[in-house]
Amino acid sequence: MRPRLSLLLLSLALFALGGMLSWPRPGEEEGMRPRRAGALPEMGVVVAARDIEYCGYHTPCGPGSRTDTIFYVRLRGGEARALAIPRDLYSPVVGGKINAAYARGGAELFKRAVAEATGLVVERHLILTLESVARVVDAVGGVEVYLERPMRYTDRAARLFIDFPAGRLHLNGEEAVKYMRFRHDALGDYARLDRIKGVVSQVLKKAQDPRTWPALALALREAWRELDTDLSLDEVLAYLPGVQGLRLSVATLPTREGRGTFLLVDEEARAQVLAQWMGMALPSSPPQVPVRLKGERSLILWGQALLAREGIEAQVEEAEVAQSAVYTKDLEAGSYFAELFHLPLLAPHGPVPGVVVELGRDLVQ
Repeated sequence: MRPRLSLLLLSLALFALGGMLSWPRPGEEEGMRPRRAGALPEMGVVVAARDIEYCGYHTPCGPGSRTDTIFYVRLRGGEARALAIPRDLYSPVVGGKINAAYARGGAELFKRAVAEATGLVVERHLILTLESVARVVDAVGGVEVYLERPMRYTDRAARLFIDFPAGRLHLNGEEAVKYMRFRHDALGDYARLDRIKGVVSQVLKKAQDPRTWPALALALREAWRELDTDLSLDEVLAYLPGVQGLRLSVATLPTREGRGTFLLVDEEARAQVLAQWMGMALPSSPPQVPVRLKGERSLILWGQALLAREGIEAQVEEAEVAQSAVYTKDLEAGSYFAELFHLPLLAPHGPVPGVVVELGRDLVQ
């Protein structure tokens, strides 16, 4: 099966950065200038990426009509909480898999399908293309990743050639797209989703550096023309102050196996996850969960000192870390440590004992 585009969290980056980085050049219309309207309004946005349509062998026709992995994003004040929705989820309103909703009924059916699956209100939509993703990654100077083993895959019909060695790598936009499209490992799409989380959090962090703003402004002006969205750039510009410092946390919609390749919503587990996810607040005292610090020795020592001030002892693991983040299945506990370390909260698909705080070189760059 041909790898398809699954770069959806970068849609959030486009939304969040579009206003912050699309400052007009001298002489541009006054109406395009940011208006200080305060914090971001609360809204639910479905973000997705269009796959690639092929007219024939080696002949891509442009963005396809299907969507790959889907995210529901709730913007609330200074927070963005994202809920991943598996593409193989059965949708009654679609009469098939949810990734066919956009092809069968456009953005409106797509939003209805996501609202049905999550039980949450979906006001807006944001769908991007492969080229937009590469352009934005290049604008921030690329991303750092660490591979425990080589990543190799070839699809000659699609002209997709992935050949990355193990170790620390610096990827440009085109390479980052390949890295996020790869799904030929044990966890398939779930591992790919975790890779996407890491890339988008790096993009958001690098975009806070004013030195990246001129390149990002140009990239985002081009990217905005390629998006299918009911959000206007003017609208995003109006809420510029609320976008800066946006905090990101990500969970996954619980599912269970259905017939064939279909997945079904696990309604009991969904209720538990959403109760925690939507109502998530910082604990008033340190959570009583196991904590592990992972990274280089100097960063681990810094992390230990920070935790000691909170009365927390942690296990340590010296290891190569490309990007700093908090990983856990316990969203409430994770929110405490994400706030303490000022890091994104990323819930991986695989099991995580307690809370793992990964500290990489990006903290000191």
